[in-house]
Amino acid sequence: MKKFFLKNWLLIVILVTASFLRTYKLNQVPISLFGDELDVDYHALSILKTSRDYSGNFIPFHFQSLAEWRTPLYLYGISPLGVRLPAAIYGILGVFGIYLLVKQLTKKESLGLITGFLLAVNPWHLQYSRAGFEVTMLLCFLLFGLYFFFKSFEKPKLLWLSTSLLVITPLIYSTAKLFTPILFVFLFFAYRKEILSLPKKYLNYAVASLII
Repeated sequence: MKKFFLKNWLLIVILVTASFLRTYKLNQVPISLFGDELDVDYHALSILKTSRDYSGNFIPFHFQSLAEWRTPLYLYGISPLGVRLPAAIYGILGVFGIYLLVKQLTKKESLGLITGFLLAVNPWHLQYSRAGFEVTMLLCFLLFGLYFFFKSFEKPKLLWLSTSLLVITPLIYSTAKLFTPILFVFLFFAYRKEILSLPKKYLNYAVASLII
């Protein structure tokens, strides 16, 4: 354990920094919940008490809000902290995810650490990590999905995990309904030689995860 900490101390410092910046006084800053956060809060309370969203739909696949339909996977807690904490957690995981992805693509630890640090202190990412936005959850799933995709060329058994994470993204944020299918097509044609060279049983697992 001591050896692990000594070897990865820079990564640990980056993750601790990311955690502090995203969780310090999270229930107080920003000062009050904005409209989308209140909407999540109200839906979560309604589901908890009635098993229906506040429009009366029973355990819906998409939640009917006043002005739009909301994707289902970001509906948490019934307090400012409960609404915001998932975004903060996925924001921290996203920092780790981009470190892993860049390290996997470049085979350079230093580039992974630099990229992770830049995302940890990035004002855009901080803003969306400290409020009830789905985008940090989306980015987290996208980064880990891509990481496991490229990692599967070395460890084919991870391919199903990549497809599972990526195929869930449309349930997190609606824009993924457009770009995730395009991403799948791009990845297949750009890396079809590597994909088709993987053992068939792992390809079958990946296809099964997509269908499910």
